[in-house]
Amino acid sequence: MIKDYYWLITTISFIIGIFLFTILAHAKGKLYEPQDPKYGTKKNYTLQQRIQRGTTEKKKYTTCRLMKRLKSRSTKRQACIYLGGNKTYTLMYENNCPASYQCEYNPWSKEPSIGDVIDSLNSIGKGNK
Repeated sequence: MIKDYYWLITTISFIIGIFLFTILAHAKGKLYEPQDPKYGTKKNYTLQQRIQRGTTEKKKYTTCRLMKRLKSRSTKRQACIYLGGNKTYTLMYENNCPASYQCEYNPWSKEPSIGDVIDSLNSIGKGNK
């Protein structure tokens, strides 16, 4: 009598184990993209569809506030250094620097060096002449 239950429990455990393994192994599924044109062409998905399929990651944004402003003497343009969340540094060249804007979130990026900013402003001035 006990051997009959042992066989039944072993069989059910084996079937459940195979079932769980196949579900976990193929949980994400396969995204079909035809490589050969005779099997079809690739679809032009929208950004939202690509995000939902997992082929593209959604960009994160943070509010970047003006930290430093350097003005070029030759071109009269400004180099604006902005600081956002978790030390997100961005550099823009503008005629007028806004006080803040939505920039792409890039945590723990390096702060642009002032010497490099001045050199790039001077090179912009030389290129316009």
